[in-house]
Parts: sequence; structure tokens; C-alpha cells
Amino acid sequence: MGYHRAGFEVVGVDIKPQPHYPFEFHQADALTYPLEGFDAYHASPPCQIHTRLNSLGVVGEGHHDLVTATRSLLLTTSRPYVIENVVGAPLLTPITLCGQMFGLRLFRHRLFETSFPLLQPGHTHGRFRSVRNKVRPRMPDNREPEGNEVWSIYGHFSNVKRAGQELGMDWMTQKEMAEAIPPAYTEYIGKYLLEALS
Repeated sequence: MGYHRAGFEVVGVDIKPQPHYPFEFHQADALTYPLEGFDAYHASPPCQIHTRLNSLGVVGEGHHDLVTATRSLLLTTSRPYVIENVVGAPLLTPITLCGQMFGLRLFRHRLFETSFPLLQPGHTHGRFRSVRNKVRPRMPDNREPEGNEVWSIYGHFSNVKRAGQELGMDWMTQKEMAEAIPPAYTEYIGKYLLEALS
């Protein structure tokens, strides 16, 4: 959605069905999908193998590192590209984007490797706190966040509808929002990408 807002015509490719995807979509393996005819590419290889949750045993087996294969494929196009992934992924000189850089009530740190110049906005924390249930600290308290409290998709939104409105992703389910990046990130990147293309 962010690239669309920045002025791009967006085509999505994923090996799994994406019934709520709001643009043209093709269910296919992104590593074998024909890449001719596009001006630029944004890739989000599966992040499970790189997530910090791996060290906690939360992520199951069977996940593979596709970052290197994705980069190799994108380099063959000679077109501008973006690779997005979680903190800890083997991206080359990435910048970090955070929801607070765009006035959102979440952190959602993500790395972005680009083949074109991209500046990282200022990034400060400390003015925000995460809502916790005082009786059961691991459970959400399902109340409306107050002031500058940070929200979490799985923990502290009062409801999915409100979460979608806050994040700018109101067409998604809770699970889809938990795995997505806010459109504010790609709208920001899209402006730099347009400059690179021009």
C-alpha cells in the first residue's frame, strides 16, 4: 500500500494465497516468477530463520535462509531493489525503520537493504511504554491505549479494527497485520525509489 501511495502500480507475488491483498496478485514462487517488465522490486524473504524468537524455540523447523538467493536473483535484473527483513537477517548495509519514526504507536523494527541511496530517519525511544496487564503480565489487558503508549498487534490493541486503523492496514486480519510492515515504511522508501528511477 505504501508503494501505491508513493505513485507505483503494485503487483504482488507469494507462494501462499493472499486473499486480502488489495492489488494485482499472482500465487507463485517468487524465486521463479518472471521478473521482466517491472521498474523495481521489493522482496520480503521469509524471516522465521532470522527472528529473535528462534532462540526461544518459538519458530518451528523447516525454515530456510532465502535472503542470499533473493539478492542474487534481483541483481540479475539490473533494476533498483529493496530487500526487507527482521533485525538479525544478513542484509547488506541496511537501514532500520521503526513505527515511531512515522508517528505510529509501535516499534516494529525492520531492516531494509536497497540498491539505491536511502536515508534513515531519526530514531529515538524512551517516550513510550508498552501496556501490560498488571494481574497477568503476559496477557493483554484489552483496553484503549492512553497517551503515548506503544501498541502491539498480538498484545495490546483493544480490537483488530482499531489496530488496522492505527497502522493503516484495515483490510488485513490480525495474523496478517502481525507479519506485515506498515505502509508508512514503504511509502517513505517509495519516494526515494522514485528519485532513483528518475
